[in-house]
Amino acid sequence: MWSNKSIVIFFLILSSIAAQAQTETAKKGQFSGLIKAGIVASQIHNDDVGGYNKLGGTAGFGVFTPITRSAKIQLELNYAMRGSRKAARPDKGDFTSFTLEAHYIDVPILYRSHLAMFDYEVGICNSFLVASRRIDPQFLTTAAPFNRYELAFNAGVSVPMKENWSFNARFHYSLLPAIGKLQFVNGINIIGGAYNNAISFCVVRILTPKG
Repeated sequence: MWSNKSIVIFFLILSSIAAQAQTETAKKGQFSGLIKAGIVASQIHNDDVGGYNKLGGTAGFGVFTPITRSAKIQLELNYAMRGSRKAARPDKGDFTSFTLEAHYIDVPILYRSHLAMFDYEVGICNSFLVASRRIDPQFLTTAAPFNRYELAFNAGVSVPMKENWSFNARFHYSLLPAIGKLQFVNGINIIGGAYNNAISFCVVRILTPKG
């Protein structure tokens, strides 16, 4: 049989667990914000130019909310520059150069999970083209044939820097062509299109609600 002391301890433990559960439930519905800025290194897959040679900028903001003790859902609205750059190589007899540049509004929807000191993220990114251009060796600027909508896969990792600050690295790859379109060959194979391939490096400021 339990003694009176054991019963009191048991109910104290239950009360503690209940209070903790109520706190965690409240936090699940709590939204926090973020602002971010950084650089983007990019290339275009299938444009016959290799290497992350096109540098650009990115900046934006977002919100996130916990769905479990270690997982969050995050929504962002960002500006990002992507594209491709081919430099001339006179030493190898190559005198041609060009730059493809595209400016996007990105809307990533991410699942984030915390492990040790890192936050891992994976999700999709809806991108809407704002402007694009091609710069050729004669410094002539023309419109570049980027598609107005791009669906991409995102994956990344964040590491804390200090209180409310973190560093984020994110990989971005088009699921639908950024240039051109998919085509069926012989009614079986799907080919065609060029795809954005980019890595961003950002400093992130976390904005947590008070109280």
